[in-house]
Amino acid sequence: MKPIRILHTADWHLGAYLGNFSRIAEQQLFLEQLCRIVAENAVGMVIIAGDIYDSTNPPAAAEALFYTFLARLSEMKVPVVACAGNHDSAERLNALIPMVGELGVSIFANPGWVEINIKGQSAIIAAMPFISEKRLNEAIFTSGDEATMQKEYSAKIAALFAQSTAHFRPDTANIAIGHFHIAGGEASRGLERDIQLGGVFAVSPVDMPRADYIAMGHLHRAQKIACGDGAQAHYAGSPLPYSLSERGQPKSVNIVDIELGQAAVVSKTFLDCPKPIEIWETRTAAEAIERCKEPSDAYKYIVITDEPTISAYDIKEMRRLAPDIVSIEIAMVNQGAAEFSVESLRLLAPREEFANFYEKAKGTLPSKHIVSIFDEILSDEEMS
Repeated sequence: MKPIRILHTADWHLGAYLGNFSRIAEQQLFLEQLCRIVAENAVGMVIIAGDIYDSTNPPAAAEALFYTFLARLSEMKVPVVACAGNHDSAERLNALIPMVGELGVSIFANPGWVEINIKGQSAIIAAMPFISEKRLNEAIFTSGDEATMQKEYSAKIAALFAQSTAHFRPDTANIAIGHFHIAGGEASRGLERDIQLGGVFAVSPVDMPRADYIAMGHLHRAQKIACGDGAQAHYAGSPLPYSLSERGQPKSVNIVDIELGQAAVVSKTFLDCPKPIEIWETRTAAEAIERCKEPSDAYKYIVITDEPTISAYDIKEMRRLAPDIVSIEIAMVNQGAAEFSVESLRLLAPREEFANFYEKAKGTLPSKHIVSIFDEILSDEEMS
């Protein structure tokens, strides 16, 4: 028998922005490439390990991308298994389940399992979406001590996984899917910022289930983590760079061959990056303006190191010449410092700065309506 071949991807964040720039066009290109990879590699099943969307109330364009992808895979007769991430709405995905089941799609907004026929062979998938006390509607924590809370969260994940993996059989390919942080995993800043990475929501590797393949989502850097007894958990990573800290990271999906009684064979297929993220460090605004005249398809974070201020005219000129500038910042070199590091800067676009300010002032993130008003004001200011 031929091995069962699956494709593992995660953290699409459909509908995401980088500063004020929508990523929808890039995400459409990614999904088109993903469909080609599935066809060219004779993939038997696609796994999406959470964070399909960037928000619990995604824009219509993001939902259209997802539904179109599911329809394409259905036409190709390739089943899809997806679980909810922390950015997804469990209720919204639950509502999809009756409709997408006919397309060969299994979506898990709650822990569970499914058996799927893949080209005449059986695979059992145990799925663990992102969980919290609110999503479970039950208490997980009995203490306010962080170390104790982390152990309780890890034990809860292990117990829930055990209920699903109890259905694993020796005559099937046994696959676990999860969306959470495994202790020891390397995180990227940015879209993962709202989860206490490495804190109480970290799961110990020893509490991970034993499976032929463990497909993870949540960490945007592709990596694998040893989980004991020779098992490994694989993070596919995000398909696009979604924050400054992800610039330069190679993005990929995992293609996995599973043969009964053998270790899974995992290979990476690298993805196109139609619009990379770059930091442009210049001494003066004049130098930055000259550089903005150069052709570039990248998102740009511009850092001025030798001038204490930037005029409004210079900012407008940079943005006129290079409309894909995410941020323009001043970072004067400290003469007493041994070395200047751009990496240490907190470079935020106006939209992110506003969201952070609003959250500090109000104790909650701004609603979509408030953000839309801010965007209108910002647009009017930039055009004036």
